[in-house]
Amino acid sequence: MAPVVRIYSEPDPILIERTQYGESYAYYRIYVTDNGIGFDQKYAEQIFEISKRLHHHDEYEGTGIGLAFCKKIVEQQDGFISARSEPDQGATFIVSLPSKSTLKKEKEAASFN
Repeated sequence: MAPVVRIYSEPDPILIERTQYGESYAYYRIYVTDNGIGFDQKYAEQIFEISKRLHHHDEYEGTGIGLAFCKKIVEQQDGFISARSEPDQGATFIVSLPSKSTLKKEKEAASFN
């Protein structure tokens, strides 16, 4: 089966944060879906640990550090990452990031204080 990856985004309808300056900003979700091997949902948190692999290295290529790097980068941007999957049904990775324009305003306001 040929690999298929789909990427799309939407505003997060629930997650809104208040800044220390009384402003609110929304998060946006970025979805990355694939038609790969998938995984059991009970491992959804473990796959973001460094060098955590759900399969033996002889079965599938990779070092087991890619998703750990993704998590670190997303968290450095005040975001969140999660995953949904079922075995043999592909996976969906969800990255939630705060609105950049609002964060820029917050940083500018902080530089004046």
